[in-house]
Amino acid sequence: MAQKADASVAADTVLVDLREAGQAERTAGYLIRAPHPAVIETGGKAGVEAWLEALEQQGIPRDEVAYIVVTHIHLDHAGGAGTLARYLPRARVVVHPRGARHLQDPQRLVEGARTVFGDRLEQLFGLPEPVPAERILAPEPDGTLDLGGGHRLRFIDAPGHARHQFMILDEATGVLFSGDELGVRYPALSRRIGRDYLLPSTAPNQFNPDAMLRSARSLPALRPATVLLSHFGATSLTPEALIQRMEEQVPRFVACGLVDGRPATPQEARRRLAEHIRRDAEAHGLQWAEVEPAVALDLDICAHGIADYHRRRAQGKV
Repeated sequence: MAQKADASVAADTVLVDLREAGQAERTAGYLIRAPHPAVIETGGKAGVEAWLEALEQQGIPRDEVAYIVVTHIHLDHAGGAGTLARYLPRARVVVHPRGARHLQDPQRLVEGARTVFGDRLEQLFGLPEPVPAERILAPEPDGTLDLGGGHRLRFIDAPGHARHQFMILDEATGVLFSGDELGVRYPALSRRIGRDYLLPSTAPNQFNPDAMLRSARSLPALRPATVLLSHFGATSLTPEALIQRMEEQVPRFVACGLVDGRPATPQEARRRLAEHIRRDAEAHGLQWAEVEPAVALDLDICAHGIADYHRRRAQGKV
């Protein structure tokens, strides 16, 4: 059964399709309808419009939103934070301590994204606006945030995808907002085969496969009732199946970044990764002709991240 966008995915929790780059079912935001309402993930700057529409549809006045929470500061998750904060005047922007300064001054964040996306950056995400320092709240790992009504958010350090990333557990519902730590789910491909098709997200420039696998292996202790991926929606995989998928795929992604024992270039890594995903998709009953356009952007991002990981590792920086 297809998962509808802008629909309830758990108690008091609504999925909002942020229509990244005009594409449906690419990036999800989540609204927690607690006494102190919270927005989870802003998406890029273009996602602000989707958020304002969703809040109106849900009957939540803009000045009642208490928190804008981002799992990490990559532009497809937090690029709209400064803009959305202007529209939600009482909301604090909640971010990992390692990401706070980059929301205040996003210049380095934009420069880093530009190396991957080039001239496509504005079209894909827009340019972020600064978030005033006094509006930022940066809880420490394992810190909590009480939204009322039993909704207490627990912030879990999740540095595999990026060192500035949290996974966030709503202790009222057991919902785990996993950011990009537990992979990317492709809804259209998943519907095609009748089960989730999911791949890791190995973006530059802080990808750490060991940390990513530690996060996956923490799921039994966290005991989530539902895992909500920022890309995209609720996974139907059990925690055990999700761990198995990550343990299988993360090392294979990493292996695509070596050529004859040396670090691959991003172009070499992309070719090797494309071949790996083609074989994996075909083993799941998918045809490359339908998979390639769905994963094209992620191929670019992941290949850069894999190549960057091996470059850092060769320099002793991992």
